Amino acid sequence: MIRERRGVVQSLVTALVTKPFMLLSGISGSGKTQLARRIAAGIAAGMVTDGKFTGLSYSGESTAQAHKVTLARNGLIPDLLGDDGNAYIDVADPEEAWSRDALKASDYAEVMKYRVAFLPVRPDWTEPQKIWGYYNPLTGLYYPTPATLVVLHAYIEFLMYGPAAPRHFIILDELNLARVEYYLSDILSLMECPTRLVGDEICMGEMCTVHPFNRPLWTGSAPKSEIGKEDSVHEQLYIGKMDRSWPLAYHYMGAASSGMMFRRMPIDIGEVIYGADWHRIIPPRMTFTPNLTIIGTINVDETTFAFSPKVLDRAFVMEFNEMDYDAVCRDWPGYGDARAALAVMHRILRPENLHFGYRTVREVLEFIAQSQSDWAHQGDFCMVSKILPKLRGGEDKLGSILPVFLAFAITGETQTERLHRVAGDLVAQILEARQLPSILREMGLSHAVYPLTADKLFRMTRQLLETGLASFF
Repeated sequence: MIRERRGVVQSLVTALVTKPFMLLSGISGSGKTQLARRIAAGIAAGMVTDGKFTGLSYSGESTAQAHKVTLARNGLIPDLLGDDGNAYIDVADPEEAWSRDALKASDYAEVMKYRVAFLPVRPDWTEPQKIWGYYNPLTGLYYPTPATLVVLHAYIEFLMYGPAAPRHFIILDELNLARVEYYLSDILSLMECPTRLVGDEICMGEMCTVHPFNRPLWTGSAPKSEIGKEDSVHEQLYIGKMDRSWPLAYHYMGAASSGMMFRRMPIDIGEVIYGADWHRIIPPRMTFTPNLTIIGTINVDETTFAFSPKVLDRAFVMEFNEMDYDAVCRDWPGYGDARAALAVMHRILRPENLHFGYRTVREVLEFIAQSQSDWAHQGDFCMVSKILPKLRGGEDKLGSILPVFLAFAITGETQTERLHRVAGDLVAQILEARQLPSILREMGLSHAVYPLTADKLFRMTRQLLETGLASFF
């Protein structure tokens, strides 16, 4: 279970339906990825009909309000429809909200496999094939990514349901570890000219090439007994013997041109979702449909790339930098014991956006629980191993951070004004080449409250004062 402000969740759901591209920015561990995965899963699953997840909303409309009602009634976000936007509400994982028997009976995992794709982005992604997959000339097979299958599934369900088609999601985790304009260029262009519904007809949008052949290819999951047979589904597509509607839909994707109109076709959606060969065949081209949304999570630091206007113009951006430990972590075992220290560190680090997310709090509390101890005995180690390592930078970033943090490590004081007064004295004494033991003696202390943390922060502060730069390592 994770918690987030109701207004943030409501805005996120609305943005996901309004725009096909969403960027979630914020500090590491703030819950961006988990929130995206849970909301995407809840919307993509939709309502249950005859024990199966259809992906359709309760009203049968693909609107923001319809999806909010679906999430609330399905029990994933029961309090989503309230008016208090600042209230924190629980966002459940489907496996938390629904019983295992219900998930198994409804084929939830099978449905999610083709409606929600999760791709961790790597720094070496420089071309669209990282999204679409690749053709292996040695095997004669195509190896698609989960994103490719989601795009195909979205296309088929859009032809079937039109404007009420279930939402499909591609989640790109840490998408700016590589240059987004390089590997996502195809999708960014297709977004602007998607396949759409005009009256009762389908108007094909722009398409991009995913492999160099003019016919569909088998994937690596194709039954080996079918490959090469003249009566196989693959060969039917190739020679035009299309006796089922989804192969005809693939034919349009390969043979049609942008702007071509054709009537919507009845598709045996049960055959598509719960079997058949559609996911074993990749047409030569792909198109973007209105029921497809891309969600990207991003961190902004020296290891990532900036965004071009081409990317930002196509996206909504939401920031997740405001941490409320009391609202989110209050029920976590051990939080009450560590609460005061966590609050002080947050006040010290937040002005320079160096504070830590909920994941760090959870891991600290779990470490203390595993050690069968408390914050007084384990807090020093936790700060050195989980909080300090991310501190690095110059005087402009750390000048107001390190001395105050050092004052906290030495005294354990929780009053901010007191910490700033002590920090000023510490800087003066460090500039006089005083060492930590002598500073402690002058303060009338035999040892620091957090000795490991104080020793490390003293050395980092001295490094900052001497060189203008400091880092943990």
